[in-house]
Amino acid sequence: MNHRFKIGDRVRVIGILADFYPGKIVTVVAVRPHETGITELDHYLIEIPDVEMGDTAFCDFQLAPTSTLNAHDSESP
Repeated sequence: MNHRFKIGDRVRVIGILADFYPGKIVTVVAVRPHETGITELDHYLIEIPDVEMGDTAFCDFQLAPTSTLNAHDSESP
């Protein structure tokens, strides 16, 4: 099955939850496929630097690849 992120990928939290993890780059440590096979609903367990929270799971749509960081900063005004 194809997943958007793999174990070891570095990602960032987006959407409403991003306010709780400002500037944090996190690492995918496990993938839990959704039982329906809809990859947007896959859960990813992440490791957050300097944060001890146990298993922290996010859905696919709550994460973005780090390559999209500051993409809007390079646009001209």
